[in-house]
Amino acid sequence: MQCSLLSLGCVFGFAAPDEQTKLTALRALKIAQRRLRPEVRAKLLSVTSARSNGNLTPTAWRFVFLDPGTSGHCRVVTVAAKASSEHPDTVEAFSSSKMESADSLLPIPQNKLLFDSDRLIEQARAASKLKGVNAAEFRLLQPRSGREPVWELHFFAEDGGPLSAFRIGAKTGATSVLENESVEAN
Repeated sequence: MQCSLLSLGCVFGFAAPDEQTKLTALRALKIAQRRLRPEVRAKLLSVTSARSNGNLTPTAWRFVFLDPGTSGHCRVVTVAAKASSEHPDTVEAFSSSKMESADSLLPIPQNKLLFDSDRLIEQARAASKLKGVNAAEFRLLQPRSGREPVWELHFFAEDGGPLSAFRIGAKTGATSVLENESVEAN
């Protein structure tokens, strides 16, 4: 069950003005859920975002929801600071994010999402000095272990090479530095 790469007939909507100023992942999730049928809203599989050119605060988020009613078995909603779009069977190329298979992702319990994206960079800075960072990639997934959902935050240098990576618990904020081998593999 691979989500396809083609996107036809995107439908656009707009975020409320107060949500345009600082679009965190959880604010964007609420906007994305408005575009979905109730039975699909709770089946969040992944959240991703990426930033470059030294600005590490995301302005757009991509959400993948399990939706057996579509040919790709997933529904993708992209929410930007000023617009949102729905791609019924699409995983859009989103910076350095890799293509996902709906089979390899587990639903994320949304009641455990207490640690929002605006706090991730703060947590990473508290764990390590961030110097020479030009780009960042944010990713929220549910580990197969069944423990709390985790954010993976990857930082890249100007040449695109990996600098550091962190895993941050979405419920507790527990932060761990990923080893260099893990950084280079992602």
